[in-house]
Amino acid sequence: MYARIAEFQSTSKTNCDMIIAFFQNVMIPRNIKNGQLSAEIYTVSDTTGFVISCFKNKNDANKIMKIMAVELNEVKGNTRIKLVEGERAFRLDA
Repeated sequence: MYARIAEFQSTSKTNCDMIIAFFQNVMIPRNIKNGQLSAEIYTVSDTTGFVISCFKNKNDANKIMKIMAVELNEVKGNTRIKLVEGERAFRLDA
């Protein structure tokens, strides 16, 4: 299992709502159709949050990144996005 966490910080609540709507309605559904296993969006404040995306492996994660990279750069506007990613080392469910 491979995960990519995208932390986003917008300059306003409106910009943050717009990027979340883009993730939710355009990017994530398309990524799921192309092999991404799951995605979750969390908000930290009115202007910040993060997306956790899960993939089978790093190759799948890179394939999805190539599909969305140009469009994401065009849409993000005044939103900063920082990526952290890696292989899962451990998981425990209740």
